[in-house]
Amino acid sequence: MASIDKDKNKVKIDESSRNVEVLVRTMKQDYQYSYNLFDEFGNLILEAHVPISESLLNHLRNSNIERLYYDPTKAQETDGENVAGLNTGKSIVDEALAMETVQNVKDFMDHIRDIYNFSPGASVSKVRIEESRAQVDKLMASVEKNSDGVFNPITKLKELDDYTYVHSANVSILSAILGSRLEFKKEIRLAMGLGGLFHDMGKAPISKDIVNKASLNDEEFDLIKYHPHVGYKLIETNPHMHDIEKRIILLHHERTDGEGFPFGFDLDQYENQTPREIRLFALCNEYILMVQNKPGVKPLSSRDALRKMLNLVFAPYKKVHSFLIRDFKEFVKALGYIVNNGSYFIVKGDLVRMNTGEIGIIEEMNKLFPLNPKVKILKNHKLETLKRPIIIDMLKDYNNFISNVYDKTGPVKAGE
Repeated sequence: MASIDKDKNKVKIDESSRNVEVLVRTMKQDYQYSYNLFDEFGNLILEAHVPISESLLNHLRNSNIERLYYDPTKAQETDGENVAGLNTGKSIVDEALAMETVQNVKDFMDHIRDIYNFSPGASVSKVRIEESRAQVDKLMASVEKNSDGVFNPITKLKELDDYTYVHSANVSILSAILGSRLEFKKEIRLAMGLGGLFHDMGKAPISKDIVNKASLNDEEFDLIKYHPHVGYKLIETNPHMHDIEKRIILLHHERTDGEGFPFGFDLDQYENQTPREIRLFALCNEYILMVQNKPGVKPLSSRDALRKMLNLVFAPYKKVHSFLIRDFKEFVKALGYIVNNGSYFIVKGDLVRMNTGEIGIIEEMNKLFPLNPKVKILKNHKLETLKRPIIIDMLKDYNNFISNVYDKTGPVKAGE
């Protein structure tokens, strides 16, 4: 890490990291740096030789960002696509460790099935829990070591029955990365990683034909909806698991619109009774559900998955929604570039809808946060065309946010 010599106003370089630290409070409007400046997550904030704007300074300060960084050993050109300072040829978790994680899930789920089939009422083994904790420790170590890499979910299934094991491993890895990027306490990062391995344990007694089925009828879906509660009851009194780990298993399918399960929380309950780390875990789970291969279901690209998740954030005009915008913003800030190989998932020219219901087009992207661009508003909340378009700079407007992005510029329905 680097530091500032206050007396001489010089930057000191930590030779081990080569990252030079710039204090935001020392930055002046219109000043130009000869290096690209990045935030702590590797996102490009200011390109070399570009004057510092007042709006950027205000946003950095309002967001409590105290430091930016640059690496004097690296060239200052960017390719226009990969702006995150990532090594897109490097995985945060290598294939061997990923497949070891899949095997861990398989062994654990076999243990749960044995309990159901041969020892009803037995407690989940302490040995199995500790083996899984050790596996998450390995994942966390890899995440720290390879922080400049990208996340590539496991997509290959040796057998159709492997879907749940691969899904749980992917969620565990992504949750561990998220916890690290958001600098959660170690026990929370560990709980999120372990929650990834265990969150679908309640599916163990359900027929694999139903679990792996692409389209479920009402009766089959009712069985699936019970799995969080079934899994929770298995470990509710287990002294070897922490409360937050148990609650991840119980609450990871709750939603903002009341259509989640097992409780069907309304918006207020979701916001106030579901801890932040579990809401963020649910975003990891949803992302993996969208991008991972499943028998009979075509996976989405990372870009399309992120756009679909944005379309599921709560806004007053929506009938169907799953997430809070502040949680989605945190997810994107921490993982957006990592999962999307250094590219933006919304871009200039996209047709969007604001939380107010207004329709607009993205005029200019903001490199600090991809969800805070300039938007030209074309239609009001009644979908009536404005006589004069209005420009919203979302660096300055904290009340509005994008709540839908459209892939086609056709007619927009009132409930979308």
